[in-house]
Amino acid sequence: MNRLLLCVTNRLRKFQSIKTINIKSCFAVIFSIYIASTSCASQPGAYENSRSLGMGGCSLCYTDDYLLLYRNPAGLCLKKEAEYSVLTPTFSRNSDFSKIDKHIDALKDNDTAVTRISNYSHLESMTGKTGFQRWSNTAYYIGEKGFGVGVRYDDYQFYRVDNPSNPQMKSSVYKDCVVSGSFARPIEDQNQNIFKDKAVGWYGASLKIATRKKTESVFYARDFAALTPNAIKDTDRTGITLDADFGALWQLTNPLKTTFGVFIGNIFESKFSDEAGNLNRQYSIGASIQPLTGEKERNERLVLACEYFDDGSHVNSLTNIRLGARAKIANGFYLSTGVKNGYLTGGMDFSFKDFSIGASTYSEELGKSPGDREDRRYSVDASLRF
Repeated sequence: MNRLLLCVTNRLRKFQSIKTINIKSCFAVIFSIYIASTSCASQPGAYENSRSLGMGGCSLCYTDDYLLLYRNPAGLCLKKEAEYSVLTPTFSRNSDFSKIDKHIDALKDNDTAVTRISNYSHLESMTGKTGFQRWSNTAYYIGEKGFGVGVRYDDYQFYRVDNPSNPQMKSSVYKDCVVSGSFARPIEDQNQNIFKDKAVGWYGASLKIATRKKTESVFYARDFAALTPNAIKDTDRTGITLDADFGALWQLTNPLKTTFGVFIGNIFESKFSDEAGNLNRQYSIGASIQPLTGEKERNERLVLACEYFDDGSHVNSLTNIRLGARAKIANGFYLSTGVKNGYLTGGMDFSFKDFSIGASTYSEELGKSPGDREDRRYSVDASLRF
């Protein structure tokens, strides 16, 4: 009996050792995949407004405003009534943009020793700083039967001077105009799913024509003396292209209104031109719930959402995870919070009849890994609907 117990004990120890090795191996594989997913793309991200930014960037499953035209056209089926607007501006900026823009505008193109020294001084004073500004406006019409059209103009500016030992200035300016048409239809399927609840679903697609004017340049210290505002900001690369988006939503018929969503943007990664580059493909998957059960008014007071979004511009897979919450404090007044790129976000928005205004704060990661280099940004927007 003792020999049998000893044999069993040895076998269990051996099995435990193998199990530990396998677990460690799995973690090693996952970690290696995570490291390999790093990216250095600097393209502007997907279209967002202050409300989605305040919720950590979550807008896939909770899109009851015009943003659904660009983040998930399937949400058109959830609109209760038609609306249109020609004025929905969104403005975002970080704290250093004004200083950097002032230094750039002070650059002169006179070929003199004094001018060269002055130009170099202005650019040297920007070392280690980042300037970001983005503003946009959307004119749109959303119908009652799963149809919508939109025209959006987007102006994105990003400037950065780093590497003190050998200063480099990076300049990225994009001016995009997108004309899109979207439709959505229900998915006729009432079968029970793995959650033992019936579900209703919708799918939607968008076809869009996009134009781009851009500049994306790197200037070294030897170039500083001869730089001018036009050289840094001139959007001399242009192009036009055609592409499409697709999205879907499923909502379980339970008290939590559990909703799942998927989205693929810029399906064809169409090319503007050889100079202006391509549209970046976007992938998104997520879910949302309304955890306060009971009466409709109580149920709508809180929304929790999570999302995995990838457009190739984030440094690694962890920064693609987004978490968000939005709470109704009073009629027309909402507070939101979340996590985007590993940093906390927050915002508020207020609606009165057909007018709404919102503000939020969020961060982008500029380093090679989460927590390296936070760039805190601020956003405001407004909307006048009819």
